[in-house]
Amino acid sequence: MAAQTDTRTKILASADRLLRRRGFNGFSYQDISEPLGIRNAAVHYHFPTKADLAVAVIDGYRRILRDRTAAFMAGDGDPIAQLDGFIDFSTAECCEESTMCPVGALSSDYYSLPEPIRTAGNRLLEELLAWMTRVCTVGREQGKFHFEGDPAIKAEQIVASLQGARQLARFRGAQAMQDIAGQIRRDLSIDSSRGS
Repeated sequence: MAAQTDTRTKILASADRLLRRRGFNGFSYQDISEPLGIRNAAVHYHFPTKADLAVAVIDGYRRILRDRTAAFMAGDGDPIAQLDGFIDFSTAECCEESTMCPVGALSSDYYSLPEPIRTAGNRLLEELLAWMTRVCTVGREQGKFHFEGDPAIKAEQIVASLQGARQLARFRGAQAMQDIAGQIRRDLSIDSSRGS
């Protein structure tokens, strides 16, 4: 049983990297099986369809988001730590792995994606935006963030900026991601020495 779990974990990790580098339509089961030294049938055993595999990858990100934000969502924790954690996570993934976030990776294929993947992607995005809206709301209430307008719109702006930065970094290099992360902090009037 442990070998099956290990194989499943390796398949998910490979699919995650491929999805975030190439998009849903940019890889096949063979792109997963060959480097892992397994047959396509082994991938199909764990994930009968490619949609099943993509949904599992997206659900993994939803679990990471919930795990890293649960305490904050339950109370009025430190919004700067939450924002910094998200920026640092996004920057590290972009700069170390040259990957896009799952939502960004799926967006170019959105209209050709099977419905279960669109549904899973939309759930991830809604949970991400709900959390970021809470971060912005609490940050402004605590006097740590300074911005005008609706916190939900500010949350969308932050998420969109980081997604766009990851795409821009593919053309312009990691510094583009770091520059935009620094600008987000400056726009909120928080520590401008980080990420700039």
